[in-house]
Amino acid sequence: MRTFHSRRGGILAGLVITFGALVCVALLIGYSVARNVRVNTIHGKDGDNVSIETPAGHFSIHAHEKSGRALVDFPKYPGAWQKSDGGGGAEFEWTSNNGRNDKSLAVAGDEMITSDSVDRVVDFYKAQLPSWMIADDKDGGFRMELSEGGYKRIVVIHGRHDGTHIGVATIGAPAAN
Repeated sequence: MRTFHSRRGGILAGLVITFGALVCVALLIGYSVARNVRVNTIHGKDGDNVSIETPAGHFSIHAHEKSGRALVDFPKYPGAWQKSDGGGGAEFEWTSNNGRNDKSLAVAGDEMITSDSVDRVVDFYKAQLPSWMIADDKDGGFRMELSEGGYKRIVVIHGRHDGTHIGVATIGAPAAN
């Protein structure tokens, strides 16, 4: 019977030592990551810029609040007004240390409202953007898309209690936005 208890104690001691070693390794890895990853945020009048330095490279986000940049490539519906709390954009950029996997993406969006009917707004955009693909919108609205040159443009039209909402967005290379 003594051998059974000493064997049981040996297994428990082995498990405790293994668990302790794993905790130490996890702490060392966490400490290393915490020392080598730096996050810097700069608050500007047009939005925030976040920069993240890692051992593998640099990731940056440049936010642009209420820029109206998305409306540049879209026909504006006559009489529609820009929503005051809508709009803005961001640029995301990854620069790897070896320069092989560098990527960037820009997103810009805005929203307009008009008192005209959804059908009238849809007819306007169909006439203005005849080559755009018409897609069903999940929320019961109307959606048009155009993908070309590495970026996508989207128009979404929804009827709401305060009027017809026209959402526009551009997604693609930063130079395209």
